[in-house]
Amino acid sequence: MFLDRPQALSDKAVLEGRRSQLATAPHIQSLEQWRADYVAARSLRIPHFDPDDAGDQARVLFVLDRPPEEVLSEQGSGFVSVDNPDSSAERCWIERDAAGLHNEVLMWNLVPFPASSPTADDRTAGAKALGSVLRLLPRLEVVLLCSDMVQQTWERHLRDRVPRVIAIKAPGVGPQALSRKTKQEELRKAVLRAKRLVG
Repeated sequence: MFLDRPQALSDKAVLEGRRSQLATAPHIQSLEQWRADYVAARSLRIPHFDPDDAGDQARVLFVLDRPPEEVLSEQGSGFVSVDNPDSSAERCWIERDAAGLHNEVLMWNLVPFPASSPTADDRTAGAKALGSVLRLLPRLEVVLLCSDMVQQTWERHLRDRVPRVIAIKAPGVGPQALSRKTKQEELRKAVLRAKRLVG
């Protein structure tokens, strides 16, 4: 469900409501099982999928580069979510709202764990993880590749594995990546194109 304001997870009641759906929302159970298996096998901390996203019914996937450490802190939401209380999530919310891309969307990261400067090994491991997530999304049609790192890794490791999917290049969604107006316009055009493709 797409909420009517950005940064909604700053509201504790909204956050608790979101957390309460983790074990029951049917459309994210396969993804959350993948997450649990990934964490158990690697002893890594990674965020949860957002139950308010489309989960395994997603037709559009936003791939960001990596989760910020704060998401997994005691004060963090614990989710990869357009509703997170940070400027990157807010930018995604604004662009999705402007495009009318409210439904059938999932957000995830190339590198699923926090990494301040992802190494080549991190990116390779991330591509492998993302590939396994993609197999859980049978309705997927469009992937937005949100950063140069995501685009390069997709081209190297994933492009030929999902030929049915249309990949759209987009800038990163952080304040630094969008410091120039041209980059903001590129992001808006990419999200609008995704909306046109899925109707």
